[in-house]
Amino acid sequence: MEQEENLVRLLPDDALAGILRRLPHRSLAVSRCVCRAWRDTIDGRRLLLPHLLPHSVGGIFIEFNCLDSWEFLARPTTGPKVSGKIGFAGADSFIQDHCNGLLLLYQCVVNPATRRWASLPQRPPPPMGTKYFYEDEHIVFDPAVSLHYEVFTIPRILYMREPGDFNYCRFRDKSDHVIEKQEWPPSPFILPVFSSRTGQWEERSFLREGKAAGTIAEMRLASISTEKRYGVYWRGELYVHCEANFVMRISLSNNKYQVIEPPTDTDGLYLGKSEKGVYCASVDLLLRVWILKVLNGRMEWALKHQTSLKPLLAHQEYSEQSDGPWILQDINYYERHDEDASYEALEQAKIDWDSDNDNVLHNEDRVDEYIGYIDFLGFHPYKEVVFLGESMTRGLAYHLNSSKFQDLGNLYPRYYGHISGQHGLIRGAFPYTPCWIDEFPQNNY
Repeated sequence: MEQEENLVRLLPDDALAGILRRLPHRSLAVSRCVCRAWRDTIDGRRLLLPHLLPHSVGGIFIEFNCLDSWEFLARPTTGPKVSGKIGFAGADSFIQDHCNGLLLLYQCVVNPATRRWASLPQRPPPPMGTKYFYEDEHIVFDPAVSLHYEVFTIPRILYMREPGDFNYCRFRDKSDHVIEKQEWPPSPFILPVFSSRTGQWEERSFLREGKAAGTIAEMRLASISTEKRYGVYWRGELYVHCEANFVMRISLSNNKYQVIEPPTDTDGLYLGKSEKGVYCASVDLLLRVWILKVLNGRMEWALKHQTSLKPLLAHQEYSEQSDGPWILQDINYYERHDEDASYEALEQAKIDWDSDNDNVLHNEDRVDEYIGYIDFLGFHPYKEVVFLGESMTRGLAYHLNSSKFQDLGNLYPRYYGHISGQHGLIRGAFPYTPCWIDEFPQNNY
């Protein structure tokens, strides 16, 4: 293989690039895996990425309480369209995690952009049992490196309830002093990992660098929230939001991990990636954003932005369900009526949305008092912009560097108030960046 690479390198770079540029996108994606020289040329000349890995957001997936399917707030574009309907895989549509265009469901991995999917084999038994622990799963996919993906199963600690508490279970909540004194996370940390390359689950051992987050007993008291927290993949490392808001940084190159303390004791922290790395945020009417940096030889959070949203936000003179530049596909409404209008909605949005200048909200258009609330919908993966939901009715983009707001449009599903009653809320959300590579590894089992 090394001799073949040397022969390839005898070709002038422009000649090799000219040959590869003539290949169809699918063949070009496969050609990246032939040898290092071809991959360097394809990536260095960006022959593939502008077409198949555009650095733009295709929309925002939103999970509303009491609805069967996730909603999708689609970004308008003149290019290929994405539908948020993910039931084409014939599996449970609960999204466990996402990474670079792939969605991890419980039974399969799907690509909404290409409508391709692959099922997952049966999971191995939980290595740490089920009395103290449950499991979260995270997907790692970097199409600029490989077309294969991996799924990591991360044990999480169950919150300890006292007798008389709601949902108290004597078997589950009874203390085991031997277990409770142990450090968390342990070292080595044995994690089940699925590889699409082998089509199998395997146990992988990770050693801790630095100190633990605490004992299992301390983590149980801090693990009140069992809501899904998405992982972040950045430059060969997986960042996982864990108990007590600590972040576990897992290095895939050397099978080591470290614990990163949270920047604040606030409960509602959101982890994500953006233009310059790994970020986290907290939001009520005070928005705070931190970026992860190496400070004094260790990974620490540095405050990037802080502002009070109250003087900036006020109700605009718009109908709550009026359309904006972005289109809510209303997936649940059309599923209930056995219709498919998602593509019709996409056809209505044949414009290119300027993520810097369109639909800017100006302070002079606002009233003095704001009485709503804010949901955090995620970080823009390529710009220092955060997506917010205003009182579950409007989607907003907030620019950290200019403090500029943009109105995305209505995000409230049709008849949602009648369905949810007093239980209406956004349970989770994340921006989706499409991956148009049609190759999809099929598992061999």
